[in-house]
Amino acid sequence: ARAGECDALNRVAVALRLAGDHATALATLEQAESLAREANQPVRLALVLRNIGICCSVVGRHHHAMSCLDEAEALMRVHGSAADLAGARLSAINARNRFGDSLPPASAERITTLQSTLPEWQALADTSAADGLRRVHVMARGNLAITLADLGRHAEAVAELQALEPAYRELGMRPNEGLCVSKLGRSHLAQGDAAAARDGFRRAVALLEEAGALDDLQEALEGLSEAEEACGDAAAALAALRRVREIERRKSDAAARAAVVQRELRIELARLTSQWARHATQDPLTGLANRRALELWMDSQLPRAEQGEPLTVLLMDLDHFKWVNDSFGHATGDEVLRRVARLVERSCREGDLAVRYGGEEFVLALAGVELDAATAVAERLRSAIAGEDWGVVAAGLRVSVSIGVAAVVEAPAATALFSLADRRLYAAKFGGRDRVVAAG
Repeated sequence: ARAGECDALNRVAVALRLAGDHATALATLEQAESLAREANQPVRLALVLRNIGICCSVVGRHHHAMSCLDEAEALMRVHGSAADLAGARLSAINARNRFGDSLPPASAERITTLQSTLPEWQALADTSAADGLRRVHVMARGNLAITLADLGRHAEAVAELQALEPAYRELGMRPNEGLCVSKLGRSHLAQGDAAAARDGFRRAVALLEEAGALDDLQEALEGLSEAEEACGDAAAALAALRRVREIERRKSDAAARAAVVQRELRIELARLTSQWARHATQDPLTGLANRRALELWMDSQLPRAEQGEPLTVLLMDLDHFKWVNDSFGHATGDEVLRRVARLVERSCREGDLAVRYGGEEFVLALAGVELDAATAVAERLRSAIAGEDWGVVAAGLRVSVSIGVAAVVEAPAATALFSLADRRLYAAKFGGRDRVVAAG
């Protein structure tokens, strides 16, 4: 169940990130990380850490991004598949590239950072080719080419990008192909080849109009305007700029739609979180609270008990329940548990807690109730269970319960309180069953 929660949180966070809500995505991923670490599941943890790293990298938290992605890569190296490892490496090197791009242009640190990723991109391209991971291979080569261009090594970038264009096309990666051709145009422009740049930007615009991000399309149109102007066609340059203004309007509309998507995703996340919280503290068979809920209840009540407020617990165990299952079947046994749960719940006031403690054991935790009054509640409950018309469930069925009662005034700590109730429960069992023991 916890693994399922982790996966669902991870998926919702990815959707939030893609919709542009990085803050909520990160908060959601932090919950997923806690679940993955708690479950000690390294591949799940690596997937979550990869998404945290991507989110942090996009919003400029570069050092935290690189730390998460390095941990994800290390986990995938030991526990993941070749594809898992390649994906983690791709994201980790990308984060280092983003960090380099964020540094001041022409600064020594920026140049050193970007140069350090070149052999990493080449190594990833080589290993992914050897592993048959063609998409990762071309993405690594594409990032290598873009980094060369960012470093001003345009001739090398042009050679790489020209070789990559048909590979993207063959794999059906049209947005990547469009970005590749746009970067090719930018390198041609930097080399002073305005005609080749114009050709590249025109092809990039066509590809990105069909399937691409608006930011990439805007960048291609801005490059096209520069190239048209360099070629002496002022009218074409102005037309490209008009299209840039149109893209800016489309981005505004897209932002409004993204806000709606983000709201829907937050509502879905709240619904899932509420559902998981309920499941985490509710017994699915009987609908009563479970042991986790009891722990939380005790944590809230014990400080009051320390101030002198009474608190009593009834620990119950159905008598001869194995006989019920063996004689009448487990379906009948489940119905007995459900009916007993309803009887226990009827004895519960606001502020009390009715719990399925495990198997055929139940707890009724009573706030503000002294031992004598709690013993009277236990007697009424014992009598109600024994007097229930069990024949309507199965002919010949009989059900009774043994109950141990203990008060916090006798045992101030939760562990001691339940140990005392347990001893009294077994005294009721050994004393003949179908009885309440509240002393001794």
